[in-house]
Amino acid sequence: MKIIFDIFPAFGHQHSSYKLAKLLQDEGHYICYLGEYKYFHDLPPFFSRRYINPHIFSFIENCNSSMWKNIFVAYKEIKHKYYYYRRQCLFQEYDKIIESIRPDLIILDHHYIQKAILYHKYNIPVIAVQTAPSSQKVNGIPPFNSFYIPKDSFISKVYTAFLWKRYVGIKHLRFYLNKYIYLGKDHISEVKSIAKEFNYNLKANIDYNYYKGYGEFGLKNIPTLLLSPIDFDFPFSQNGNQFSIGPLLLEENMNDRLISKRYLNVVDNILLEKKTKKISFIYCSLGTLNHFGIKNSLMIFEKLIEIARHCLNYRVVLSIGEFINPARLLPTPENVFVFKSLPQRHILKFCDMMIAHGGQNSITESIMNEVPVLIYPFFKGSDLGGNSARVVYHKIGNRGNIRKESLAIFHSKIEDVLNNPIYKENISYMKKKFEKKNSSKEALNIIKLILSNYEFGTFK
Repeated sequence: MKIIFDIFPAFGHQHSSYKLAKLLQDEGHYICYLGEYKYFHDLPPFFSRRYINPHIFSFIENCNSSMWKNIFVAYKEIKHKYYYYRRQCLFQEYDKIIESIRPDLIILDHHYIQKAILYHKYNIPVIAVQTAPSSQKVNGIPPFNSFYIPKDSFISKVYTAFLWKRYVGIKHLRFYLNKYIYLGKDHISEVKSIAKEFNYNLKANIDYNYYKGYGEFGLKNIPTLLLSPIDFDFPFSQNGNQFSIGPLLLEENMNDRLISKRYLNVVDNILLEKKTKKISFIYCSLGTLNHFGIKNSLMIFEKLIEIARHCLNYRVVLSIGEFINPARLLPTPENVFVFKSLPQRHILKFCDMMIAHGGQNSITESIMNEVPVLIYPFFKGSDLGGNSARVVYHKIGNRGNIRKESLAIFHSKIEDVLNNPIYKENISYMKKKFEKKNSSKEALNIIKLILSNYEFGTFK
C-alpha cells in the first residue's frame, strides 16, 4: 500500500507518529509525510515527504485572540473572499499530490480531523491518530480538559456528567454567538461549506461529544488509533471506533542528530559530580508550542532558577524552546544550564525528575525512562489539565498551578517528586506495561481490521 501521513504541524505530534510509520514501512508499505518544511527536520530520512500548507481551514488557523480583529477578518472575507480563493488554490495542490502518489490509505492527525472532509472527495480510507488519551465522551470520565480526578462513586459520576453537559453546552453557545459576531464566517460555517462542496454528510457524522481544543468536534465515521498508552488513562471501556495501540516510540539514532558539545559536556560533568556528591539532576521543558504560553513559561523558568540559586545540590537543565530569549533569564547561577533545545530522550536517561507542561509525549518518554514528573499545565482548557490529572491518579508524579503557587510550594513539590519512593515504584510498574505495547505489532493487525470494514471510503 501507499500511505500518506498528514500529521499536525507540531514536533510532539510528528515524533509520536514515526514508530507507527516505521512498522508499516517494514511491512513493505510506501510512506509519505505531508506538511511544512519546518517540522520535517527531524523526520527520519527513510520516509518520503511532500511539502504543502497543511492548514486548509482559514478562520480557526488565522484568527487571533482579539474579537475585533476577528470581526475585521470576517468582514474582509465577506467582501473579498481572500481565504476562499486561497483555499481553492490549496485544494488544487492537494489534488496534484493525491494524483501523483495515488495513496491507498491516509493516516490523519485527529487534532485536525476536519481535514477528513477534504480527503472524502478522493474516496480514500482515512484513519485518525491521536497523541492524547481518548477525548471522546465516556460515562464517568470527565472531559479531557478537566483537572478533576474521577472516583468510583455515584457522586463522581453525576459530577462528571455535569462537567460534560457544561462543556458541550458552552461549546454550542460559543458556536451560536460566533455565527453572529463573525457575520456567519466562523469555523463551523467554513467546515459546512467544504462538506457541501465535497458531498460529505457532515450532519450525520459530526460529533460534539468530544474534548477538542482545535475545531472542537469529532467525526463518527473516522476510526481513531490512540497513540497514548491506555494504561496511562483512567479505567474505561473503549468505543467501537477507537483502538489503543500506544505507546509506539521509535528508537532515536543519536548519530543522526546534531548534538552540541556544550550539552554533552554539561551532562557528562553532572554525571561525574553524582559519583561523589549527593546532587539532584532536574530537567525542565515546557513543550515545543510554548509560544502560546510565553508568560507562564517564563514564570516557571524564573521561579525554578531562583530555587536553584538557593539549592546548591540541584543541577537544573532548561530547554526553553525557540520563542523565549535566553537573555530574559539572566543572570543564572552556576548550577543552571539553559539551552534552546536538546535531545529529550537522551537527557531523560540520566535525570532524576522532569518538570513539564503536561504534553503526552514528554510524559510517555519520562515513563519509559522511569523519571517521575512534576506537571504545570498552564494552557487553560487544554488537554494538559487532563494529563496532569492522570499523572496524579496513577501516582507517578505531582502537579501544580504556577499562577497561584509561592516559591516555597513550588520547591516543596520538587522535593516531593525527588524523594517520594511511590512515584518511582509506580512509574517502573507502568514502564513494564508500556514496553509490551512498544514492542508489539498489534497496530498492524488493527489497521488491517479497520480497512476490511471500509466501504466506499467510509468506516462501517
